[in-house]
Amino acid sequence: MIRIVIAEDEEWVLGTIGALLNLEEDMEIVGKARDREHALELIHSMQPDLLILDIEHLLRDGPLEVPECRLLVLATFPREGYLERVQNTGADGYLLKDSPSEELTSSIRRLMEGTQVYSSKLLEKKEPALYEIPHAPGPVKKNYFTMIMDKMKHPTG
Repeated sequence: MIRIVIAEDEEWVLGTIGALLNLEEDMEIVGKARDREHALELIHSMQPDLLILDIEHLLRDGPLEVPECRLLVLATFPREGYLERVQNTGADGYLLKDSPSEELTSSIRRLMEGTQVYSSKLLEKKEPALYEIPHAPGPVKKNYFTMIMDKMKHPTG
């Protein structure tokens, strides 16, 4: 089981990512934090395998020193210079929040296997063969926010 803590300012994003990942059989959200201090408390008490961190936390507060777990950074928009800043913090991955849900979950699994993962949209003139996440051929998939919102529109029962 991959134990995950998520640190995100936006409550709906925090809830959406948490709900999506909890649907995976091999993933469990063990904590959700809205600020740096709470994230650090959760990491030390829950001992997760992975911290998913919003890039704004990273840019505003600086890197979190959490050698005991892997770090995946999420950003809303690709911005010039962000990839290098994320890599300089020692993060294991960097994705956009509107990535397809399959990209998020497969990236988490690859991170846990020791592979660094970077969205191709964020490469900023890097060599794609070194960082790009492979995509399965086929139809375009909805991003995870759209998917969870669609599920919320339909009553259960």
